[in-house]
Amino acid sequence: MSKLAILASVFALAVGTVGCSNSQGQSNSLVDVGPSAVGSTSSDNGNLATLAKGGRNTGGSGGGGTTTSGSSLSVVMLIDLNSNGAPNYGDTITFNITTTATQPHVRVDCYQGTTWVYTSSVGYFDSYPWAKQFTLTSSNAWPGGAAACTATLWTSPDGIKTTTLATLKFDVGA
Repeated sequence: MSKLAILASVFALAVGTVGCSNSQGQSNSLVDVGPSAVGSTSSDNGNLATLAKGGRNTGGSGGGGTTTSGSSLSVVMLIDLNSNGAPNYGDTITFNITTTATQPHVRVDCYQGTTWVYTSSVGYFDSYPWAKQFTLTSSNAWPGGAAACTATLWTSPDGIKTTTLATLKFDVGA
């Protein structure tokens, strides 16, 4: 991975962790959206930078795809501002993950059409020092509205090359 890509990943991580506390007093109870609401797709091994944007699970109760690595992830609602049980702009989510990889991470990328409006990456291992959550908002890039998102479970055993363990496409409502 080039130095620029590493720097971009560190910047995205820093931006994604700003304002992680719940200052609005909403409940932090967990509501598992799980594979019945959003589906996981087959995983691939490759470079994180080659993530494709596009299609998403729009089948409502569909989902539950398989992964070739034995790893999986599912959306969990932390703050559900409109209490509809699904991710919406402004909500805070996390992920339930299953993997045998050491130091796994989840990256979320969201698009409105072809415009990339959100990215954040979080470590899902015990020594990761920041909150394991994603607040589905952004400053100027995502002023509001629905988006198509992809969560990618990945690891980097050598700190250079990344391996995609599983992906999950989900919609974020307006």
